[in-house]
Amino acid sequence: MDENQYIITFNSTHHALAFEKAASDNNMKITILPVPRNIAASCGLAIMFDEVDFENITTLIKDKNLNYAGIYIVKNDKGKKDYIRIG
Repeated sequence: MDENQYIITFNSTHHALAFEKAASDNNMKITILPVPRNIAASCGLAIMFDEVDFENITTLIKDKNLNYAGIYIVKNDKGKKDYIRIG
């Protein structure tokens, strides 16, 4: 069984890049990508990470007081991705 993936969205590119730097400084595995259209039609960057890193990522957000717009779990339903906001 595959583990879940999560996406974090941001209110600005600056916040996304600050998050990417903090994650990199703490040796966390993340992927930076455009915000999926199913979440927001505007341009912007998002961070994707695996479920195994969920606790470390949320701790990083709190410890570094990082700004974000939303946290979503990615659900795959017959080839269609759904994004469910959880935070």
